[in-house]
Amino acid sequence: RVFWVSPHTGSTAGATRLTISGDGFAQERQFQLDPEDGQFGNRVTLVSDALSVPCDVERDSTHRQQILCYTRAMPEDQYVVHVSVDGVPIPDVSICNGNYKPYHCSLYTRWWRTPTIYSLSPLTGLPGTLVTIRGRIYSDVYGSNTDLSSSGLNVRFLRSYMGGMPCELLKPNSDELSFPEKNLFWVSSLSRLSMFQTFAEVTAVSPSQGSVMGGTLLTIHGRFFDQTDEPARVLVGGRPCEVQSVADDRITCRTAGRPADDHRQVHPGGRGLKMDVWSDKRPRSLDEIWSYNQNTSGYRSQWIDTLPHVFPREDDLFASRTRGFLIPPLSGNFNIYLHCDDRCDLYLSNSSRPEDKVKVAFQPRYVGDFFQLESQKSEMLFLEKGKPYYLELLQQEYYGIASLNIGLFQEESSFTAAQSDDAVDEIQDIVAEYEVLTFDSWSSGVAAVREVQKVSVSSGCASHLCGSTFFRLVPVSASAEELQAALNNLWSIKPDSVTVTKQEDAQGSHYTVTFNSDRGDFAPLNFEVFGSDTNVSVSEVTKGQSNMAAFTLSWAGFPAAPVAFNATDLMKADCPAEVLTTQGTNVKYFNDFEDPEVSGQSEADHSGFCGFWSLKNADALFRETFTKESGGQYGPVSETFPLSPQLCFAYKGRLRDEMGVKFSYSDSSGQTQTQTSRISTMFSSGDR
Repeated sequence: RVFWVSPHTGSTAGATRLTISGDGFAQERQFQLDPEDGQFGNRVTLVSDALSVPCDVERDSTHRQQILCYTRAMPEDQYVVHVSVDGVPIPDVSICNGNYKPYHCSLYTRWWRTPTIYSLSPLTGLPGTLVTIRGRIYSDVYGSNTDLSSSGLNVRFLRSYMGGMPCELLKPNSDELSFPEKNLFWVSSLSRLSMFQTFAEVTAVSPSQGSVMGGTLLTIHGRFFDQTDEPARVLVGGRPCEVQSVADDRITCRTAGRPADDHRQVHPGGRGLKMDVWSDKRPRSLDEIWSYNQNTSGYRSQWIDTLPHVFPREDDLFASRTRGFLIPPLSGNFNIYLHCDDRCDLYLSNSSRPEDKVKVAFQPRYVGDFFQLESQKSEMLFLEKGKPYYLELLQQEYYGIASLNIGLFQEESSFTAAQSDDAVDEIQDIVAEYEVLTFDSWSSGVAAVREVQKVSVSSGCASHLCGSTFFRLVPVSASAEELQAALNNLWSIKPDSVTVTKQEDAQGSHYTVTFNSDRGDFAPLNFEVFGSDTNVSVSEVTKGQSNMAAFTLSWAGFPAAPVAFNATDLMKADCPAEVLTTQGTNVKYFNDFEDPEVSGQSEADHSGFCGFWSLKNADALFRETFTKESGGQYGPVSETFPLSPQLCFAYKGRLRDEMGVKFSYSDSSGQTQTQTSRISTMFSSGDR
């Protein structure tokens, strides 16, 4: 029986220590070699109207009249405690006398009972940096024998960690995991969400001089050199230095030669932006700031590595120039947003060269955020992962608190709305209409002619900078293999392919694109360029001709795969490539229920996960008496079972949180035994 639980309110982030009082709980067999056995000991589940969530039992604090468990992250709701003892659920009538949704046997997860982090300062630093964390904390007890904090609660700090370091198991007397506000997360250079970023420190370089022909063995001294996430990479004068060895306090590398025509004075270096500030300045135009230098009155400089940057309160009537490099963590389409106090301009190059910069956004007066003026938003820009783009900000401040900030909006992202308020989860409503297609006098036996197109690209940029302009998201200097891979990824060409060859002459690069398809004529390839010094032309060399074996339909501008002219099904839902549908060595059983022979009701009104039909109210997913596609029954899953250790299925609606498996085996005396095992699991509820 279950009498009551304590406490009744807890954290939405989980780790609330829940005490369940009652009688008849498992006690004498609490310790065994297989603690995950669902038929052993006490199992606690917290059940709301929409979810059932396991509560992790603390076995060494549990006995016949008490269970101690730790909650998991759960949305705000009322959760009634349900307990199973040695695989047998305690009936509802024995939970708080059978009352419906009883308060005394319920846990209410609430935001105001969730420890929450509001801010971190600073956001970056060397390992060992002192970080101040502010938020809703509940306790001022840390490393003390005091039972209660000043809040009156028996809670204390046991540990704090960043990125799991140091990493320790939760212990008794810990109370609630902290919940960080979404606006504390930033996208790191590895395209991961993080709250704090550590970095290495370079203290010295030796020798300080070397040959322009390359080959100098360079030693870089410092601290915290690490290759956990990716290999160390060194650039000298903007060119790769071949790494020879890496230790915690030094890196050795061999320098590359410097091209004779490379006269750049600015190269991508370490992290951060250089900010030059001139006090007591009122430029009529922000362009006037370019005439300032180190000898101009009121000059000071500093390095910053985080944005937004807030200037000291006492700073008034000043102008600033901030320079550095933007290195995108991913390739894709981006908008850059600008915000400052009071007015500012943002310049960006399509390369690492300052002379290539153009104004992409500006804010002519003070506004409250990024979204007040259209000019604060750049045009859509395609940026390449890992490529440095020169960036420059000009700013002027009159009076009050001054700040400077930029933000990047990515057109497509792997992050969801649950991770970031700036992310929007895509939801599609697809309405299909039926149409009748009739073909008269269909020709056949026509010889196919493959389409051939020629793409010519010329650019005024230097050869080593041609990667700064683009052809269909491909660098101008791309090889034939790079262009071929990009084209073969287009839905307008799939499932066919293209073959690309490349020739170069004084006029530029010329790509010959041969379509490996019997579909016939293809529309000319589309292209976009980034930069006025690039010209692209597309011409048809050979006009394709179809062999009339198939035709293609377009839906919302996207072509479908070729369809035979006498096909009976023009459209069907395909299973994702991750779903293995071919029965054999790796797949013991697959059924899409398009022609079901199992008990239950097959319905077309509720389309399946990857088909027209779904199975309603099924009492079994697999029986040994089911018929194979090749004929005959499947029979018992015996020696092939180790090769098929996974059960995967798609479902909609609410399922009981368990799976039943009936199996037979031969015992030590040779007798056949049959058992039914029920495996506890957790199914989400929903209409998708």
